[in-house]
Amino acid sequence: MTLRPVPPVWHFAVAGLLLGVLPVVAARRLTGLSLADLGLGFGRVRSGLVWLAVGIPLAILAGKISASSAVMRAVYPLDPSVTLQVERFVPYAAAQFLYFGSWEVLFRGVLLFGLRRPLGAGGANGLQTALSVTAHFGRALNETVAALAAGPVFGWVDLRLGSVWYVAVIHWTVGVSQDWFVLHR
Repeated sequence: MTLRPVPPVWHFAVAGLLLGVLPVVAARRLTGLSLADLGLGFGRVRSGLVWLAVGIPLAILAGKISASSAVMRAVYPLDPSVTLQVERFVPYAAAQFLYFGSWEVLFRGVLLFGLRRPLGAGGANGLQTALSVTAHFGRALNETVAALAAGPVFGWVDLRLGSVWYVAVIHWTVGVSQDWFVLHR
């Protein structure tokens, strides 16, 4: 913990590799499941767009509420040099999708979809939620509690839609809007 933190863009890129690419490659080799079987296709597009229409405003509200927390403002945005200037904020926000997208690929893709057959939908959803919440340990308590509430809901939505990408956009929107509101204070 004495080393300087890596730049956020590198953090997001490495997360994309470690949480996204490597688990998918391993899951495909070990299980033979296709990308669509792992929830990495488009799934039920019409229903997914409805979920986005409902979920994005709720995600923005969640980001605003989260930004009101002093413990969250102490940590986020991860890049202390980011500002609300479009040329600074937009590339930072876009890079964050590597992190949020890969988070969803690992927990709600590889784990949820990949373990649905052997564990059943409920068991797989419970396991991915438990592991996702555990991965939030050491962060602000309200962030960990939010993960506990969001995990089963996100998993349920993903299973209904057959894809992780709609929830990935919603999850990313929470993070980006939280950063926006933290900077806007």
